[in-house]
Amino acid sequence: MVQAFKNHWTGIEQVTKALLKGKFLWFFVPGLIVGSIYVYYKWQAEKVLAIAHAADDVPLVGTAIGWLADGIFSIFDLIASEFYKFVILVVLSPVNCILSEKFDSYLTGNEYKFDFIRLLNDFLRMILIVISALFMEYVFLGIWWLFSLVIPDFIGETIFFLIASFFVGFSFYDYSMERYGLNFFKSWGMGFSKMSYMLITGGIFTLMIKIPVIGIIVAPVLTAMLSTAVYILMNKKSQVQPTPVVRDQDLLDT
Repeated sequence: MVQAFKNHWTGIEQVTKALLKGKFLWFFVPGLIVGSIYVYYKWQAEKVLAIAHAADDVPLVGTAIGWLADGIFSIFDLIASEFYKFVILVVLSPVNCILSEKFDSYLTGNEYKFDFIRLLNDFLRMILIVISALFMEYVFLGIWWLFSLVIPDFIGETIFFLIASFFVGFSFYDYSMERYGLNFFKSWGMGFSKMSYMLITGGIFTLMIKIPVIGIIVAPVLTAMLSTAVYILMNKKSQVQPTPVVRDQDLLDT
């Protein structure tokens, strides 16, 4: 766990230095577009909710309307948040995949020639990975929800945060795991064996998107870059290599 935090700190420094040099800034554009749409939805939803609460002063009826509006808003907010996560992890996966590859080249000197077929395969694999990750996340969350009914709220919220962070973190690391030759099952094996890394990276993403407006715009880019840097550090790769090394999960350092 200590080494995981050290690698993340080093990764954050590497990401910061690259961005301060003006590198990879255009990758924020897709996130800006998606984030702007999401922010607009939130703004409109809050306006509707405010209108519903305008009747709060009306006895009984006003309270009932406000309570119903809060419930509906919470449901739609959850749906919107999950849809945003889906868009970031699936629809923007080609962009995130290219970013991860470019940042890998920047850090290690590895050269990756553009290959449309490989990019398409990466996209299809990412869909499979994300769908399986989201499915497993919801299964775990559903199981834990049953236990959360009889435990304090702060414990339940913490566990929910950790479960969501793990699967989000894993999804971002998979860009690198695929690039270095880990198949579907070995990627999952590495994800669970390096759980602390998945939790920290996913936790950073989850916390960043809670920052009003700017968080949902910058979180995908920063997390894709951070997971790439940490993956390299985690495997103790040298900073300059002419070609990528295909590694099996069993050969990864603990």
